[in-house]
Amino acid sequence: MVAERWEPGSLLESVSLTTMGQFVVCCSGFFPRGGEFVINKWTRLYSVCCASLAVLGLCDCLYAIGLNDELRSRVLQLDKLVLSIMGMELVISSLVFILTVLSLQLGARQHLGIYERLAEIDRRLMRDFGANLNYRKLSRKNIIVLSVVGVLYVSAVNTALARGAAGHQLEVVVPAALCYILITSGPHLTGYVHMSLTELLSIRFRLLQQILQPQFLYKRFGKGPLVERRLRSLVDIVKELHYIILQINEVYNVSLWSAMAHDFTLSTSELYIIFARSDNSSNDAGGVSLMLLGFLCVCMLVPFYKMLIAPVYCSRSVDEGRRCLRLLEQLDDWFPHSTPAKQVVEAMMRWRWQFKVEFTSGTSITLNKTVITLFASIVCNYLLVLIQFAMTQKLGEQVEQQKVALQEWIGI
Repeated sequence: MVAERWEPGSLLESVSLTTMGQFVVCCSGFFPRGGEFVINKWTRLYSVCCASLAVLGLCDCLYAIGLNDELRSRVLQLDKLVLSIMGMELVISSLVFILTVLSLQLGARQHLGIYERLAEIDRRLMRDFGANLNYRKLSRKNIIVLSVVGVLYVSAVNTALARGAAGHQLEVVVPAALCYILITSGPHLTGYVHMSLTELLSIRFRLLQQILQPQFLYKRFGKGPLVERRLRSLVDIVKELHYIILQINEVYNVSLWSAMAHDFTLSTSELYIIFARSDNSSNDAGGVSLMLLGFLCVCMLVPFYKMLIAPVYCSRSVDEGRRCLRLLEQLDDWFPHSTPAKQVVEAMMRWRWQFKVEFTSGTSITLNKTVITLFASIVCNYLLVLIQFAMTQKLGEQVEQQKVALQEWIGI
């Protein structure tokens, strides 16, 4: 007998993988169980305790590496600048992880409220308008993305550290790798969950645009009092989705801001290692090995993906919401003899002028396509500086070699 394929029947079931992953990495105080979310003092205690153990475990592993003569000598063989960048990454990653855990724990109830409000909107759309939200597609996408990225990231970190230790002292290196993976996975997965929420809003805005067509409304509800009630319901849903954007900003402001600062710092530092030090890759004592370069390239995929794709999702969601508002402002044209339709349009226009809804990070950073342009321009300018610095450094080394050769030739 062939087993039936599992199909998510609700929003909570379709996002169960991402929410469970976020709970495992200590960045939410709730987890899915039986088609609903569970949040209590024990889930909060797990998140705080596990996060503390991860940070303390990483510190203990680093201390053990410092006590081991073989591992310490291999670490000290690295270029001093590379070593300082690695230390800075460990410190910043730990701080960002702590900020992410604390901010999401403080906003856990609001965070859970986002999913509950979206689930209620979905029930209204299916009950009143016969909408098909196709949860299976969203669930499949989450499985593919998280599986591929997770395997690549875990493999890259473990392989790089094991290769750096030359296969020795794995009882110290592997726990250090696991602690580092947990600490960095928290902010990374939180950024992906934020993108998933913006995508959920975009899908519902696009669905509302299909519903907000006079042909559909006339055919399904006629021209009586029923269509007026449904129009008011649509207005409430559009407003509710915009309010959810504000709630998402409140929950994710601190975590997104700290993650963006970390990703930018990490990306520029890794670019420096790759482009400014790759010419010494053949020197195992003072340069960067090819394995380390490969590890850096893989680790840069996640920050670059978040910084380049997340603003697109946010901008698209806001644009779809504005299209819904423009459609609602045309209700008095579709129903010229309906007084409630005119009242709805007037109220919606006043509401639109009062609320300028955007996705934000921190207190002033608006997440839209302008952020991509700003990030790309900074990275390109940084790359130009790195290339110029590398060329100047090589030129200086050549001049110094010629000077030494000249001194040897004249016998000085």
